[in-house]
Amino acid sequence: MSEDSTKPPQLHISDPADVAESRFISVAIPTFRRPDTIRRAIDSVLHQDFSNWELVVSDDEGPHGQTWAMLTDYARADPRIRIVENRRGRGQVENTNNVMLACRGSWIKLLHDDDWLAPKALGTFAQVAQQYPSAAFITCATNRVEDDGVKFRSARPGCKHIIVCSSQQTLKDLYLVRATRSFGIIPSSLLVNSSVVQNGCLMRRYKSITAGVDQLFFIDLASHGDMVMIEDGLIFYDATNHSSVTASTTFYDVDRETIDLKQLTWSLIEDKHKLPDPETIARALQIARLRRRFRHQPWGSTIRHAMQIFRPSVTKAVNQDIFARVFAVLRRRLRRTNW
Repeated sequence: MSEDSTKPPQLHISDPADVAESRFISVAIPTFRRPDTIRRAIDSVLHQDFSNWELVVSDDEGPHGQTWAMLTDYARADPRIRIVENRRGRGQVENTNNVMLACRGSWIKLLHDDDWLAPKALGTFAQVAQQYPSAAFITCATNRVEDDGVKFRSARPGCKHIIVCSSQQTLKDLYLVRATRSFGIIPSSLLVNSSVVQNGCLMRRYKSITAGVDQLFFIDLASHGDMVMIEDGLIFYDATNHSSVTASTTFYDVDRETIDLKQLTWSLIEDKHKLPDPETIARALQIARLRRRFRHQPWGSTIRHAMQIFRPSVTKAVNQDIFARVFAVLRRRLRRTNW
């Protein structure tokens, strides 16, 4: 982390007119058969007080689908909105790439069709982008929307806190599941420098990774340059009970993808001194995930994963405070359930 992480600067949100370049931000929404939630996403863009944006929606179903006519109405009502058909191949990866490649702005604000922007989000992103024009990507904290309510994230009143990480710092952070995890980094929280996309950084598939293509994209972005994090909830992330790729992934698939992601990140980190190896990280994560898993998996699997804590390498990783916050929560929850 840079000095910014200990003494974050105070931001004064600029007026939209201060951003002179046309289409400073392209909001990019990949969508597929979610006419109700995408209305919410589009309306959250239209209600921003920052106006120097374009909105590009890539429909994975095309003109004959149930969403196209509704999207066309939006485009007719506002010339800043464009609708494109995904012809690159069906699925999240190609649809996301299709919408990013169709963007014309200096920065690309990814937004999933079931998430939405907080008020003034684009103005804040634009302000930070002006301060850090060479960053590979900017991200923010997320407000998590669950079935029982919303968990809001906000910075202290009167200022916006900024954390700046170099490429190598970001890769280590992703590897060790630290600040990027606590921030809740997701595709919808990203503002990507368009030059990074133009240089070939797109979503991709790698080995076993299906549900984890988002994490893979974060790793690829980090390898292209600095990350800037805004300690404020500028995005509402819909984590309610609805269909998604992640929701249909088994625990076995998650563990298999985790080791592939950790091994890839390990290969990109230049200074591995004192870092646990990928297998140790993966085992420690199995322990950290027990709180959510033990009611939904066989007891044999739970016991096998819990026993990982007796491996010296895993114990050392835990003692090094790599997963301190996660394990603190786990211990509190287990005490409450007397498990």
